[in-house]
Amino acid sequence: MIYRGRIISILTGLLLVITWDFIYYFVLHYPVDLKVDMVFTILILFISYYMGKHYDVSHKTLASLKESEEKARILNEEMQHVLQSVDEVVFHTNAKGEFQFLNHSWEEFTGYTVKESLHKNALHFISLTERHEILRLVRQSISLKRDKTKMDFSYHKRDGEFRWGEVNIKLTYNVDGELSGIVGTISDITERVHNEEELIEMNETLAIESQKLSVAGQLAAGIAHEVRNPLTSINGFLQLLRDSADEKTNEYLGIVFSEIKRIELVLSELLILAKPQSVTYKRINIIETLEHVSKLLNTNAILYNIEIQTNFREREMYIRGDENQLKQVFINLIKNAIEAMPHGGTITIQAAVNAHNKVQLTFKDEGVGMKKETIDKLGEPFFTTKTKGTGLGLTICLRILRDHGADIRVQSEQGEGTTFHILFDGVQASERKRREVLQNH
Repeated sequence: MIYRGRIISILTGLLLVITWDFIYYFVLHYPVDLKVDMVFTILILFISYYMGKHYDVSHKTLASLKESEEKARILNEEMQHVLQSVDEVVFHTNAKGEFQFLNHSWEEFTGYTVKESLHKNALHFISLTERHEILRLVRQSISLKRDKTKMDFSYHKRDGEFRWGEVNIKLTYNVDGELSGIVGTISDITERVHNEEELIEMNETLAIESQKLSVAGQLAAGIAHEVRNPLTSINGFLQLLRDSADEKTNEYLGIVFSEIKRIELVLSELLILAKPQSVTYKRINIIETLEHVSKLLNTNAILYNIEIQTNFREREMYIRGDENQLKQVFINLIKNAIEAMPHGGTITIQAAVNAHNKVQLTFKDEGVGMKKETIDKLGEPFFTTKTKGTGLGLTICLRILRDHGADIRVQSEQGEGTTFHILFDGVQASERKRREVLQNH
């Protein structure tokens, strides 16, 4: 009740007046003086009202103060809960660098308890070499009156484990511009530092491997040219022999010519892959590309007791893309399938056009399969399940497919093989022929 003090005070004043009048007139028998009584009564009630008003205002102020204190207490508890819940170390130091506050993450971060660390200098917990560097950066920030700065440092936990941390600090200054304290956070970046070191080392290794592959490609191209020359002579002399050969010899020569054509096809594909090609998007018959790739890798597959089967509903399925890049994708998928089938089996390549004019390619193997966790990580740079893999093959393939506007989906179960589905936008045959007619004119 907001007027409680005023009501009680006025009632108390009236009781005082009545009591005084009773004693004055009925006990002491003084004569009645209405003017004096009125003045006295009004004065008492006036004083009582203002005393009650003062009480009400003071009571309201006190209630507001208690409410503010309760809100501040709840807010402080929530802030403490947040500070104690975050994974990062939150700290506050005075101008001397002595800890004034630490959250519980400090104990996991360093192995030291908060109680034994408070009021100790922060530099006490890092190595001597790092100490000088951090002091230099802090002093430089103070001299330039910077509010914020960030730095990395190494340290040893209480049990001797070597770790890396990143500290973000905010420097506070007093009215005279002198440092009054530091507030900041510390994050454990050990894993990130190790990943960066591994990435640098891997990049160096990849650069060496890339150079080796480049040299190997040049050598392969040279060898292919050198093989082609005597192969042409052999083919020519065999043609002469065929003219005068009997039926049985002709049958044998037919097999030889067939294998020579196969060698020439392999050499042609090897030259295409070895020679750097500029990216050129054009209409290509994806069926021919898949047949070339399957023939190129069939010999390698046979060595592992693997058969590559093709199942094409049509002989012509056209898409727009760069043939050399797509061959790189298909070769990578088939090679991965071969490596996933140590006990042999069948790799099935299918191609079909769906109702939405999408060309759907399917590469299915009977290999060891993959876990869901492995599938989720496919395409991540440097992720590989192979002991000597670089983890870049599928990453490059996905980038090529993305550049071609293709969509790829993977289905796999352990022990039941893996299937890759790739969808390309198809090119209408009628549109292709019309453009070819226009080009010819």
